[in-house]
Amino acid sequence: MTTLMPIGGNENHKKPVVLQEFVRRAGGENAEIVIFPQPSVLRNTGRDYAAIFLELGARSAHSLEFRSRAESFDDNLLRAVQSASGIFISGGAQMRLPSAIGGTPLETAILEAYQRGVIVSGTSAGAAVMPKVMIAYGKGGATPREGMAQFAPGLGLTEKIVFDQHFRQRDRLGRLLYLIAAHPGLLGVGIDENTAAIVEDESSITVAGTGAVTIVDGSEIESTNVAEIENGGAVAVSGVRIHVLTSGCSFDVNTRKAKIPELQLLNE
Repeated sequence: MTTLMPIGGNENHKKPVVLQEFVRRAGGENAEIVIFPQPSVLRNTGRDYAAIFLELGARSAHSLEFRSRAESFDDNLLRAVQSASGIFISGGAQMRLPSAIGGTPLETAILEAYQRGVIVSGTSAGAAVMPKVMIAYGKGGATPREGMAQFAPGLGLTEKIVFDQHFRQRDRLGRLLYLIAAHPGLLGVGIDENTAAIVEDESSITVAGTGAVTIVDGSEIESTNVAEIENGGAVAVSGVRIHVLTSGCSFDVNTRKAKIPELQLLNE
């Protein structure tokens, strides 16, 4: 089984429910986690996450502290990824990681690890960088507008889904609608802070955490003028479907159906 666990950013480190779920899925007390801190400009980001994962019960957690493309060819980095049971990518600026490892053996090693069942998680920029098509830059706002998001190649861990992060907190519905109007074959997944969208086998999404996951489904779009609008104008789109899902809810990527758990009544 393949598992992606993108997190919307700003995860709660005092009550780390989302990060605890990542450690559990990475093997719990047997988890061997490697961290890619490259999106962040803060010196201690990787080491801080390593300390958190060890505190949450992982057997080992190591930050891969390289910053240049030349350094990414180090065989020790390859071996670390090849022996990991969990891979975590920090927040920051998502362009920094692909520009450092794109087209290298290290990027291939991440993809191979994911394909053999190693869970790959990331927060904020670390979530955005996962798909083949990623949102590299963009503006907030509820209305889709021409040019409000710029797209770039990501790590290619999924070709079906695109992730956005800090979703409701930074009012990013418009830019996800813009992307899906431009390419209705993709599934847009906007993730709130301290929330994860757990994607298994690119076929099911389960929500964990305190916020919501907004799914933008363009498979039934009837019409849009996205190809004609210029100069930042508002984009029209008809027939898009939106689901807002919270912890415990799930979504079937193949059937495009959501499932919300029924209320369970307690005995007195």
